[in-house]
Amino acid sequence: MAKDKKLVRSTNCNGCGICVTVCPTNTKLSKAEDFDIDHAKLAIHVSNGCAVIDYDACIACGICTKNCPVSSLAMVQI
Repeated sequence: MAKDKKLVRSTNCNGCGICVTVCPTNTKLSKAEDFDIDHAKLAIHVSNGCAVIDYDACIACGICTKNCPVSSLAMVQI
């Protein structure tokens, strides 16, 4: 992850999953021959109707923030 920024999620996430599909980390993982959605270390996924960010896997590129239809995701300086 970029050292100077962090992805954060607000409470207005509707769990649509668009962030999951546009994430380059997730896309790269999904192309692996042994990809298993239940065990993959995705950078962002939806659980219980909300986006969940794995800060160890997230590269803080901000693509998900630009595609979120409810502006739930944002990049912040740390």
